[in-house]
This record gives sequence, C-alpha cells and structure tokens, in this order.
Amino acid sequence: MSRNAAPPASAVRHGAVDFLRRAPDPRALLVFVLAYAVRIVYVLQIRHVVYFDVPLVDGPNYFRMARAIASGSLAGGHEVFWQPPLYAYLLAILFVTVGTNMVTIYAVQAAVGSISCVLVYLIGRRLFGPRAALWAGLITALYGPLVHFDAQPLIPVLHIVLVLAGLLMLLRRRGFGAGVLWGLAATATPNILLVVPAASWWVWRRQRTAVVAGLFVLGVTLPVLAVAARNSIVAGDPVLISSNGGLNFYIGNNPDYDRTIRLRPGGEFERLAQEPENLGIVKASARSRYFAARAWRFLRDYPGEAARLYVRKTKDLVAGREIPRNQDPYVYRRESSLFSLLLWRLVLSFPFGVAAPLALAGLVVGSRGAAAAAPPEDSRSGLRLLLLYTVVYALSVLVFFPTDRYRLPLVPAIALLAGNALAAAPACLRRPGVIGALLCGVVLFNLDALHPGETYPEEEALNRAYALRTKGRVEEARQAYLQAIALNPRRIDPYNSLAAIAAERGRWDEAVERYRDLLEIAPDFVDIRRSLGEAYLASGRKEDARREWRLAIQLAPGAGLALADLCVSYYDEGVLVDAAPYCERAVQARPDLPETHFAMGLVARALRRRDRARDELTEAARLFPPGAPGRGRAEEILERMRRHDERLPDGAPPAPPGDAERWREVRPR
Repeated sequence: MSRNAAPPASAVRHGAVDFLRRAPDPRALLVFVLAYAVRIVYVLQIRHVVYFDVPLVDGPNYFRMARAIASGSLAGGHEVFWQPPLYAYLLAILFVTVGTNMVTIYAVQAAVGSISCVLVYLIGRRLFGPRAALWAGLITALYGPLVHFDAQPLIPVLHIVLVLAGLLMLLRRRGFGAGVLWGLAATATPNILLVVPAASWWVWRRQRTAVVAGLFVLGVTLPVLAVAARNSIVAGDPVLISSNGGLNFYIGNNPDYDRTIRLRPGGEFERLAQEPENLGIVKASARSRYFAARAWRFLRDYPGEAARLYVRKTKDLVAGREIPRNQDPYVYRRESSLFSLLLWRLVLSFPFGVAAPLALAGLVVGSRGAAAAAPPEDSRSGLRLLLLYTVVYALSVLVFFPTDRYRLPLVPAIALLAGNALAAAPACLRRPGVIGALLCGVVLFNLDALHPGETYPEEEALNRAYALRTKGRVEEARQAYLQAIALNPRRIDPYNSLAAIAAERGRWDEAVERYRDLLEIAPDFVDIRRSLGEAYLASGRKEDARREWRLAIQLAPGAGLALADLCVSYYDEGVLVDAAPYCERAVQARPDLPETHFAMGLVARALRRRDRARDELTEAARLFPPGAPGRGRAEEILERMRRHDERLPDGAPPAPPGDAERWREVRPR
C-alpha cells in the first residue's frame, strides 16, 4: 500500500473500536480540572468589581446583538454586521439556555477555555510526546491573560478553541472538518483567513493531492460565505464578515498611531468612525473602504514613517508586557490574589516574558527525541504547520495593531514550544544552542522591562462610571466622570456622558455647559453640535439650537440627523415651506436612518402628500429596531392614517398636535 493510500474499511472499523475502548488520558483530565479550577476561582474573586456584570467597550455591542437573536431575530438585525458575529450567537445560546447571570456565563466560558488547554495538550502529545504536552497544557491552564479573557465578554475564548480544534484536525488529516472550524473561527476573528493559504500549502505538501487541500479551503469558505450572504440579503451590502475591518486597518496604519491606538468605543472613537458618514458615505462597505484607502495612502506616500511604525509594532508584539485594548489587565491584580500571581512585571514580564524565551529554546530543540504519538515524519511536518500558523498569524496582527487580546491566539503555539523545552530540560543543559536561544529570548522578549507600560488612569474611572450609570447609581457615576476629567481634561467621553446625565435629569442648562466645554476640545465634533442643539431647544432657545444644527451641516453635509432636527423645528411651528427642504436633504443624505424617514413622513403628512407620508413612515418602521419607541410611533401614525382613509378616502386631516413632541421621543441621543 502506498503511503497516501486510504486504509481498508476493516482497518477503519477496528480503529473506531479502539478509539471507543481507549481509556481517557488522565493527563488531559488533570489539565482540564486545573484550568477550570483556576478560572472559576478568578471569576469568584473578581465578581465584586462594579463592572463585573456590565459589559464594557466592545461588550455592549455583543450583548445587544445577542439579546436580539435570543428574542427571535435570528438574522441579528437588519444592518451589516459591524463586528464579527459568532460570539454574539454564542451569547444568545447562553441567554436562552443558562440565563444572563454573568457568573454562570463566565463559568461556561471557563469550561470552553479549559477545553482549549486540553486541545493544546492533545496537539503537544502528537507533536512532542506526553511529557511536553503536559507542560504545554499546564502553561495554558495557568497563563494569566488567558485566564483573564475567559472571564470577559469578548471573542478570544471562542476564537482560540476553534483555531486549536482546527489545528488538531489538520494534524489528524481531517481537512474538511478543520476548514469548517477555521471558517467558524473567521466569523469570530477574521485574522485566521490570512493563515489559510499557508495551511492549504501545508496540506498539499503533506497529502500530495489537491483534493484534500481543496476540501480544507471549501470547509473554510462555507461559514464565511454564509455570513456574507446574510449581509447581502438582509442589509443589501456585500460585506464578507463585518464592516469594522477598514477602520481597524486605519487605526493601525496612520501617522497618528499613538492617538488612534488608544481609541475605544465611545465619544472619541465615534468621532473618527463618523467621518465617512459626515461626507455622505453611507453604506457599511463604502465606509470600510474609506478608512482602508486612507491607511493605504499613508503606507504608499510615507514609506519611511510606515517602516518605523512597523518596527514599533513588532517591538510591541514581542514585548513581555500586556498592552491594553479594552481594559488594563494589570488593574485586576488588585482584585484577585490569584491573578496577582499569574500576571506581573518585576525585571521579567510574566508570563509572556518567560514563556516566549522557553518557546524559542523549544524551537531549537525541535522534534528530535520527542516521544510523539505520531510517526517522526508526521511530527516534523506538524511542527512545520505550527510554525507556519505562528508566523503568519503574527504577521496578521502586525497588519492591524498588537495588543493583549489580539496577541492571545499566539499563546497556545508558544506554550507548545515552551513545553517542548521544559520536557527536554535535562538534555538542554548540555546543548549550547538551546541555552543561547533561551538567553537571547530572555533579552528579546523583555526589552520593555524598564518600560513603564501603557497607563490610562482615566480609563478605569470611565469604566467604573459607565457601570455605575448602567446600574442606576447616577450620582456615583457623576463623581467618577469628574474624576476622569481631572485625570485627563482632554478626554471627550466624560464631558459627553455628564451632559447626557444632565439631559436625562432635565438639567438642560448644565447639559449646555457640558457640551460647550466639550466643543472647546473638539469643535469639529458634529454629533456634539447636534446634541448641543437639542439641549438649547429643550431649554427654550430655539434659534441657538438652529444655529448649532446649521454649523453641524456646514461641517458635515451628510449630517442627516441635524438636517432632520432642523426640519422638525420648523414643522413644529407650522412653517412647512422651510421644513420640507431640510427633510428632503436629510433623507437623501442618510437614507439608512429611520429618524430621517420619520421626520419626512411627518412633514409629508402635514403637506397632504399621503402616499409619500405612508412610504416614509413605513420605511421608518422597517428601519427602527424591534421594540424601539420610533417603530411604535410610526406604526401608530400609519394605523391612524389607514383608519382615516377608510372613513374619508378623499380627505386628509391636518397634522395632529403633538407629533413634534413624538419626534423628540424617537430621535437618538
């Protein structure tokens, strides 16, 4: 029989029987139990933190989408996915099955993360033998950042387990199944797609047939095409997975990298994200292309500066410290005695600054002498796959920007190589090459040992304030926002939040002052000018409100909501001749917003253009999310129009009083 020939059916049957009879590996069970125990202890130790049960930064988007899916909207809304959707679907399943209690959700995520540790063990056993595999499994079980992110409402816990399962299936020659797993992983974090060509080449080299490689690619393609088809059918926009790729590419490739890398969802992030909308670029795919084009122009026009930026990003990628993206993980050391042992900086940066040098030594050790479960040739081939994955995935991170959670999928590969070094430790002491690699790694991966690390003191205050506000503890939230301003007076978010709190309490003069303070920092922030206009209007200063809305339109001709506000302000006075042009411009500028159609429907109805009013209000009802006040208002007016048409088909009533007030209820703040 040739090396690549399929085994006979009898061999397959006997192999299946042997697999079923095989006793569970006690080492794998040990890895799982230890990993799960560590993660559960960590969850219990941090559960008292005020934002433990309040999703922060990216988390609220996933939770909003998950709630919509759990309530029956299986398509996840009617817009293009802004973020990769798979994690939101996992959350939706958890909401339906185990509920919304965060301790329970994190307990499930801890189990998923522990399965990742077992997969590391199984891959290591195949490549390097059971001793090295056990070391690798223990490293991942106790690796601080992995423990931390398994207790966060974020993607890594799901993405990593799918990537590792796909790697294991590739090693076991299950090309199609591995492809499906990596395709699913791509719908959680698309970076893995950049590894697919290298993995396909590896499959072809190993199997010497294009069929298996083709099945692998087909498996990857199916989940990705399913998401792309959903975006095209539901939103009418051909976006492959999500539309945030262009913006993320720009954040990591621009001349103001030090500022953009600090942006988080919130005021400053929205200010950047709304740039294409302000220019009238509405479609999600077009907005993504706008930012991607800006990034490519920087790379093309400033090659020297771009090269220096990539050197800096490479240093950050291999740095021992953890670079925060959502929250500073080092803050949690104060909340958990266990975590303070698993993440620290003292000459060396633990754990990355220790695991990565060991991995470099393990790479020099290679597969020689390893008691692997696979034949030696397969073990060497599997090591090549592991290296291909590590190098290409690292490059995919550099293309965007390296931070703690984006580097995390590299950790299992590092743990596998580090386990190989630890398993061969006695022999390594007699090999100068291995010792040299270890020492070089200690220096290379701890070059930032004296670097103070990224500290954003206002970030912690902002997170605390957001959580307190979400829980209804508004006065405590106000104090935390004031603390954030004291720590960083140039940060937009606390001013915006304080103004919103004042508006919610009806303190319009205070809201005006907060918005004006904010505009001192960011005079070109269109959304804030619009909000200031609303605050002026609520305090009875209609002309001041119109002035701000006109300024917003001058700054951004595509500011559809400011146009709609101007329209309704004249509609409220019965000056329809002035109201109608603004509403027409609003619908033309932002046909994707339900508020522009709602305002146009009100004006068209007052102008006795009933067909136009019906069309606009119907479109508004379609675009408003289920349960939104705007959808209810639009449907209510449509129902009144229908009943009136049944009674008086040739007549049209004047606009009923109170419709302008309805507008104030449905417009976004």
